[in-house]
Amino acid sequence: MTLAEAIADALHHSHVRLTTAVPGHGATQTYEAWRRGGASAPPFSFHEEVAVGMAHGAAVLGHRSAVLLKAHGFLKAANAIADSLAAGTTAGLLLVVFHDPTGAHSDSVLEIEGTARDLGLPTHRPEAADRLSALPRAVRRSETQGLPHLVILSADAVTEQAPSGPDALSPPTVDYERDVARHVCCPLFAEYQHGVFEARLDGRDPDTVPRPALPQVPDELPDAHRAVANQYEPLLQALSDRPRAVTTGDTTVGTLFALPPVEAVDLCTYMGGSLPLALGAQAVGKEPAWAVTGDFGFVAAGHLGLLEAQQRSLPLRVLLLDNGRAHATGGQSVPRDAVDTVLAGYTDHVVSLDDPTEPAACREALDEAAGRDDLVIVRARYRE
Repeated sequence: MTLAEAIADALHHSHVRLTTAVPGHGATQTYEAWRRGGASAPPFSFHEEVAVGMAHGAAVLGHRSAVLLKAHGFLKAANAIADSLAAGTTAGLLLVVFHDPTGAHSDSVLEIEGTARDLGLPTHRPEAADRLSALPRAVRRSETQGLPHLVILSADAVTEQAPSGPDALSPPTVDYERDVARHVCCPLFAEYQHGVFEARLDGRDPDTVPRPALPQVPDELPDAHRAVANQYEPLLQALSDRPRAVTTGDTTVGTLFALPPVEAVDLCTYMGGSLPLALGAQAVGKEPAWAVTGDFGFVAAGHLGLLEAQQRSLPLRVLLLDNGRAHATGGQSVPRDAVDTVLAGYTDHVVSLDDPTEPAACREALDEAAGRDDLVIVRARYRE
């Protein structure tokens, strides 16, 4: 078998549940081999940030995951990778980057090992004889530390003949437990999460890091966010009351409803990351999954997850908080025309909620969304 086939075989034998990839020399051949060895043939992703966000979402929920990338794609996904380090993982999360040393298949020669190590990402660059055994070792180490691990391989080697992969890993035994202080990336918890990250890197018990208090939402939020949170409370409370497997958020005031007593959101990473996180959950069978996003984050990056949901036929449920302002970053204006433009290709999937401060209207819109079996976006339009 080729090395690409052997890598795919090693991932299957390591009980990797979800693998994502963006086309590129090395990643393409390996992902095609992965798809041939599975029960289904999931599509390539269009953007590396989405591919990493999906894999991270699955890994946090306790399912081993892998991402196949080129070096340039690693940099495109750096935001998602950095937040996967901050939030950590539950099951193993493996990033496999295929290095193109001459630039024959890239727009330039790019070395990412230094960047990865500067991020604090545990990095492995095995010799040729150890390429296959390095993969399950990295998965096992990722699970032990609760951090993603990176393995760098030569892209040109994927067509070489390779021996069979190493012995199979036993399935993961760790279970996801909701922990917003660790899994919701936001300023409230940034210092604590960095302390947990450093403890994991150093081999110390992360449970010894002093935990922060959880403020009550909305009453104990900072003044800058409380007025906006008061507007969001009826809708996020209605979401919290619904049965759901997981709710993901991104950089928006709405994500703060992960806090008690509402507890509507469970996971959060980068701005626009709620959709990929929820898609990763759905790809491993965790439904219903909801993604909560603000209008700025949705236009900036979140909409990239819509195409992923469509091409994978995943019934993603998105709650779009459209108030015309990026309140999480200082109140910058978000033109409604920008949101309209992004949603123009998804008009059949939009449920309009024009009075999101009324609890009955919120419940009705969420009920309508929950009753569908396709992608659905609840657009909650707040008056500026």
